[in-house]
Amino acid sequence: MRIVQISDLHFTHLTWNPLRLLSKRLLGHLNWFFSRKTNFSYEPLKELPSLFQELNVDLILWGGDFTTTALFKEYEEASRFIQQFPQKAIAIPGNHDHYTYRSFREKHFYQFFSNPQTSPFTLKEHSLEIHPIAPHWHLIALDTARPTPPTSSRGLFSETLEEKLKHALEQIPKENFVILFNHYPFFEQEHSSRNLDRKEALRKILEETPQIRLYLHGHTHRHAVADLRPNQLPILLDSGCPVQKQKATWNLIDLLPDTCEVSAYHWEDSWCPFRKEKFLWQRS
Repeated sequence: MRIVQISDLHFTHLTWNPLRLLSKRLLGHLNWFFSRKTNFSYEPLKELPSLFQELNVDLILWGGDFTTTALFKEYEEASRFIQQFPQKAIAIPGNHDHYTYRSFREKHFYQFFSNPQTSPFTLKEHSLEIHPIAPHWHLIALDTARPTPPTSSRGLFSETLEEKLKHALEQIPKENFVILFNHYPFFEQEHSSRNLDRKEALRKILEETPQIRLYLHGHTHRHAVADLRPNQLPILLDSGCPVQKQKATWNLIDLLPDTCEVSAYHWEDSWCPFRKEKFLWQRS
C-alpha cells in the first residue's frame, strides 16, 4: 500500500461582501494580505496529479485546511482540485474548514467531501471513521476542528470523542496495526492558541495503545518525522504544507505488514524527495 499524506492546501477566495466579513473572516482576509499572500504559492500543486500517477499511489490522505476562511468558493476550488486525482482518498477537516460558527454548524465541509463508509461511524455524525486500508492495517480518522474566536485556532478532543475512539480501537483485531489521522498534533505548540484542547487525554490513549503505530497530522506547516517509540508513543508524521514557498512538503508512505518506509518530498523547481526513513515493526 503506497499512501500520500498531504495537508493544508489553503485555497483562498477574497470576498468584499460586508455580511460575510462580519465574522472571523475579516481577520482571515487581513492575514492573507499581510502574510500568506507572499508566503504561499499554488504552482507546486499543478504537478501533483501526474506525479502521484507516476509514483503508483494507492491512497491519498488529505489532512484538512482545504480552505482559508471556509467560503463556498474556496470549497469549490478545492473540490475541483481533488477531483483530478483518481486514487482512493480519505479527507478530514482542519480548523480553517470550520472557520466560522455557521460553517461548522451547517457542516459545510461535508457538503463537498465525504469518505467511503466502512464502519457504522462517520466523520460527519460521529467525528470519527474507521477504514481498513491494507492487510493488517486500519486507519482511524478524527474531526477535532472547531470554530474559535478570531485570535485562536484551537481544536478539541472532547470527552465524547475520547470514548468513541476507545470503542473504535476495541473493534480492531489486536494483531492489526493502526494509523491515527488527525489535523492537530497532540503535543504543546509554540503558541497555545493553536493547541488541541484535551491533548493530554489523546496522548494517554497513544501511550496505552501500542497497536497505534503512526500518528499523522498537519496544522503546523512544519514538516516532521519523529520516532517516538522510546517514549511509548507512535511514529509522528507531520506532512507540512504543500503551498508554502521554500518549505512546501508532503509525505509518501509505503506500508508492508512488518515495515513502513517514509519518503518526504519538497519543492524546489519540481517535487523531489529529500528525506527517507525506514521503520520495522515487531508483532506480539
